[in-house]
Amino acid sequence: MNRLPDWETRLAGYLESVLHAPHVYGQHDCALHGANAVLAQTGVDHGTPFRGRYSTATGSARALRKYGAGTLEATFDRHLDEVPPALARRGDLVLAQGSVGVCIGGEAMFAGEQGLIRIARAEWARAWRV
Repeated sequence: MNRLPDWETRLAGYLESVLHAPHVYGQHDCALHGANAVLAQTGVDHGTPFRGRYSTATGSARALRKYGAGTLEATFDRHLDEVPPALARRGDLVLAQGSVGVCIGGEAMFAGEQGLIRIARAEWARAWRV
């Protein structure tokens, strides 16, 4: 999967559009946040099977089993190549505290209760190349 020529502008626009968006299952949660970041950068929407299919944490888990690879991590493993967190670049996806976020350098942006929150690279458990 290749990034679009204007991926940086598209990613910045996406992140700006959700900067203050609250976490809502099925609309703006960590899985769809990751999928939307990939979509912004590549034009490929891995979130299509999940959109409109759940609205709760339980529903999210069911959707991952039904439409994904069973778990959040396994679903991202299916679509993206893993890299060590230390090698994650701007726009790559990362995992911290059980959630998927978007690398912006030494920090990543995650869907939080009241908008995007930043988590430092030292806390990332996994990363995937976009």
